[in-house]
Formats: sequence, C-alpha cells, structure tokens
Amino acid sequence: MNWSSRWVAVVACLLAVGQASFGDGGFVPQLAGSALSADQRAIVVFDDQQETLILQTAYEGDRSDFAWVIPVPKLLGAGNVSTVSADIFDELYWLTEPAAYGYRASHASCLMGCSSGSGPEQFRSVRVWDTFQVDDYELTILSAAESSDLASWLDANAFAFPPDHQDELDYYVNSSWFFVAAKINPATREDNAALPPGAGGGYGEGTEEMRPLCLSFTTDEPVYPLRISTVSTQSEVEVLLYVIAPHRMTAGNYNTADVRLSGDFPGGDFSAYYEKEFRDNLSRAGVGSLLVEYTGPFPGYLANAYSADLGLGAGEFYVTRLRSYLTPEEMQQDVNLVQAGTDDSFAIRVTIAQANIGKLQLAGTVLFLGMVAVLGLSRTNRHPLLQAVLVVLAVGLLLI
Repeated sequence: MNWSSRWVAVVACLLAVGQASFGDGGFVPQLAGSALSADQRAIVVFDDQQETLILQTAYEGDRSDFAWVIPVPKLLGAGNVSTVSADIFDELYWLTEPAAYGYRASHASCLMGCSSGSGPEQFRSVRVWDTFQVDDYELTILSAAESSDLASWLDANAFAFPPDHQDELDYYVNSSWFFVAAKINPATREDNAALPPGAGGGYGEGTEEMRPLCLSFTTDEPVYPLRISTVSTQSEVEVLLYVIAPHRMTAGNYNTADVRLSGDFPGGDFSAYYEKEFRDNLSRAGVGSLLVEYTGPFPGYLANAYSADLGLGAGEFYVTRLRSYLTPEEMQQDVNLVQAGTDDSFAIRVTIAQANIGKLQLAGTVLFLGMVAVLGLSRTNRHPLLQAVLVVLAVGLLLI
C-alpha cells in the first residue's frame, strides 16, 4: 500500500470515530431516557369491556424454584390465558420512549414474583378452580374466603408467601378476586439453563426472561394489580405501564400528570438529563403520582402484528405510557384506569441547545479540512507535517 492509500484509510477510520461521536452526541435520531426493563412493566389492553393484562417477569436460579402469584378480578379458564412474544414490550418501548438526537439506556429488574418449589394440597376455604399448562407455565386458578387459608395454601405449595403481608391478601380476598399461581414445568425446559452473561433481555446477567403471560377477563374498568407487588418490594421500584384502549387513558385513583421539560437539552448525557427532569416532574406532581411520557395512536403495523395476542377489535386505538417510582407505602391501591379528558397526542421530543449544534458544526468543519489536508500532503509525501494534521483531526474529534 502506498502512502496515499494508507492515509485515505487513516482518514476513513478517524471519520468513522467522528460519526460514532455524532451518533452518541446528537445527530442520529434514536430514543432513550428511561429503563428498557423497569422493575415492573406491564401492558393493559382494554376494548369493549374486555381487559387483557400482559405481564412479564424474570428469575435467577433453578426453574423448579420459580413461583408467581397474580390476582385477577374474574375467574379465568384455560381459554383466558396465553403467552405472547416479549418483542411487544420492545416495540412499545421504542414507540413511546422520550427522544433526543442520540443515546439509549437500559436498566434491569423483575416483576411481581415470589420463589420456591411445588406440591398440591387443599386448605379449608381455598378453592382450586382449575389447573392447566400454557407453554412453559403450570397454572393453578384459586380463590379463598379467608386470606389466612390462602396464605397457608401458598406456603404449603412452596409459593413462600411472607406472613407479615396478610393485608395484601385481605385486599384481594375481601374484593372476591381470584388468583393465578404460576410455576414452570421442568419437563418442558432444560433445568438450570440460565441465559449467558449479558443475554438476559435487559434483566441482567444469568437471568432468564420468561415469555409474557396474557390474562383476559371482562371488566367495566381496566385495572393493574399493583398492590400485590408490595409483598416482594422492599424499597422504591420503577413502574412502567403501557395502556392500549380506544381512547387516551389515565389513572383514576393516582394523580397523573404529563412530563414537562424545563428547557432545551444542553448536550452531554441525555439519559442523566432526562432522568433528572423526570424526577423533578415527580416532585412537582406529588408523592405517589404517575407521569405520562407518551400518548398517541396505536400504529397500524403493530395492530396488524399483535391484534390477536392483544385481543384488539376493529377501530382506532391509543397507547398511553405511564411511569413512576413508587415505594411500598405508595402502592397501597391497584391502578384503576379511566378514559382521559382528551385524546390529544403527547410525546417528549427533545432538541439540543443551539450553542451545542454550532459546536458540532464547527467540529465537522475541522474534520473536513483535516481530511483535505491529509490527502494533499499524502501526494507530496511531506510526512513530517502529517503529525500536525493529525493534531488538527484530534482537536476536531474532541470538540464533538
């Protein structure tokens, strides 16, 4: 390779580095701002008095130790339970995520879970309505007249219900709710086959991400069973809900407010900038509030791909994204969802401050001039001057 060819290659590499910096700093329209996998994330679909509640969880360790209890307001049968690809959560995340010119972020965690083994037995007022399998899940549908009996049944069947959380069971038993108790059938999957490091679907290393569970039932008002989560929550958790319905939705029993940014994005780390803005909005909205990060029409391509899984009928639908950080004390009620007063769309689309755009433009100009200089010098073979040109290129990259 001659000197001219070598320096064309060097310039190409340097420009590639420059483009990566632009992509991270502000030119490529990507999405970011909050957790790809929140501590709790769920999809609530409501259409014609039919709710489909889609929940996803993850776990670490032996599959035989996995156990999950979900309260629902109506009796479910095998025809009311299914699974769906986890891709729907990713699709909704990228559709609704606050957008800037660059940056992505992901956090880790899990949802509404308990843990331990198996073993069937009936306890006084506990009624087992049905048992069946859906994909890898072994499901038992339960009800009880006394929460103490239900707690005993869960404990005897290795769902490890903490005895100091009797109030949470009372909350649902007194409302005549039913319970879906889920385990993994070890015969359908290879034991102890945790995902390799970094392959936990956003949940963390060595963590298995389960297929989301879809629970469908009739209801006059859609609901997300939040209070049961206090059983496995010791401190503040992030809650992320996607609500799909014929209208924009809001929480009827939790204060709800749109996120309002204080000004232009000044550049730098967008994730840190947006998270501070989000926390400031939560402080202004008040303790235990939910914030709207997005609401708008549910895209046709998603409706076509997932309408059967989501239980969607004909017509237009909206998706509303609600997020918050809540402590156990702030999760003493389920989230009752109601139609908002308007169907106006809302999305967070951040712009970079003009001063930073000028800075990026200057850096691009310096890079271009440096490339021209390198090409010119390579023809004359004045190699001692190449170091100076590289310094110019380096300065241009630093300005980005």
